[in-house]
Amino acid sequence: MFTLLLVALAVSGVGALIRRRSQTFGQVLMVAGIVSLAVISVLQIRQIVFPPPEKTPDRGGMAVGSCLANCVIGDLADQNGTVILLFPLQSVMDADTEQSYEDGFVMPLRHGHTTFHLKAIHLETKPGKTGYDVAAFQQVLEKAPDALAIVSYAGVPADFNNLFSTGQAKAPHFYVLDSEGTTNWLGPLKDGRIRAVVLPRPGADLRARAEVRGRPEDIFEQFYLLATQETADQVAAQISKK
Repeated sequence: MFTLLLVALAVSGVGALIRRRSQTFGQVLMVAGIVSLAVISVLQIRQIVFPPPEKTPDRGGMAVGSCLANCVIGDLADQNGTVILLFPLQSVMDADTEQSYEDGFVMPLRHGHTTFHLKAIHLETKPGKTGYDVAAFQQVLEKAPDALAIVSYAGVPADFNNLFSTGQAKAPHFYVLDSEGTTNWLGPLKDGRIRAVVLPRPGADLRARAEVRGRPEDIFEQFYLLATQETADQVAAQISKK
């Protein structure tokens, strides 16, 4: 807005300077500059009197982030290190949704005594018809070889176990949001490679989650399921009936 104001003033000034040489052209420039100033002033006043409504946070996304953070804290509360928050490309997940997941994840950390260093990384490819392939996740592991945990908001590939070398002693804990409701995570979750998975609750209208009110755990219960090693088969059976 400030740049437009300067441009309008400059046009008016140029019109005043050249009016002696070309009265008609000078007057046209002056009128154009004055009209532009008037329009800019009206827009500025309107923005002050009627400011655009602030975007409300996506409480459903925050509930997911909070749940996954509590899972990480439960497993790694006595450890210090890096936790990767793994997101798809922003062409796949918009910035507001991404921010809601991140804000929700940070909330439980403020009330605990953890010293996790959070690092957001975006996958470098778009998902195919069957989701992401192993190569996309291997690139992430290469960027964060010492990560304690990876919290994936992009699901996991069907051949998840191929991420790790045979006999690999230390691998990061994985925590997953599977928005597509697949069962790519089932085997690795039962084996302990994946620690927890969040899935949309069958029949829940996720479009309504952004405006819902209440405690994060209540919102989560309304829209999502949490699968752990103990409940893996039960949750897989539940989503297969949707």
